[in-house]
Amino acid sequence: MTDRSNLLRSYPKNDVCAFRFTNAEWGLFSNFAILSVPIPAGGCFFPTSEHLYQAAKFPGNPALQFRIAQQPTAARAARLGRAAAPLTPTWRRDRVDVMRWVLRRKREAHPERIDALLRRTESRPIVEFSARDDYWGAHADASRYVGGNVLGRLWMELRHHAATGHRNLSSAAYLDPDRLGALAR
Repeated sequence: MTDRSNLLRSYPKNDVCAFRFTNAEWGLFSNFAILSVPIPAGGCFFPTSEHLYQAAKFPGNPALQFRIAQQPTAARAARLGRAAAPLTPTWRRDRVDVMRWVLRRKREAHPERIDALLRRTESRPIVEFSARDDYWGAHADASRYVGGNVLGRLWMELRHHAATGHRNLSSAAYLDPDRLGALAR
């Protein structure tokens, strides 16, 4: 997924489950949503899926993963994860699979809440509304949302897997443990 022209999607605003703010109707889909039960991974507990995603960037650095897990907000975890270096050479290729794994870990920590929210979306598109990130989200353009919406598409994939009992519903179905370091244990 590197050619951005292949990523662009367009969704009618009035026919989607759009999320941006964590306290809004679809806010639990946001990686910044604070969870009542943190996501366990690698002996750490991550208060948001953003914390876990940022920590997963550094499989060879458990100390940094722990520091990211301890950040007081998702914004601080994101800032630390974006500023730290070096990323693995395969990060850009791996990031979608890592996010897929993160969302499944989030669902495993909150199966009833996540599954109920996914069911409420019915078959409508799930869209991350973002004015700044057309890769993970989509921006508003008149009566539509336009962008890659990779995060929303991963939620729709998870919705399909949950509804059909797909074998890849578990986080264990994704990623070689070596790509996650201590988080996979």
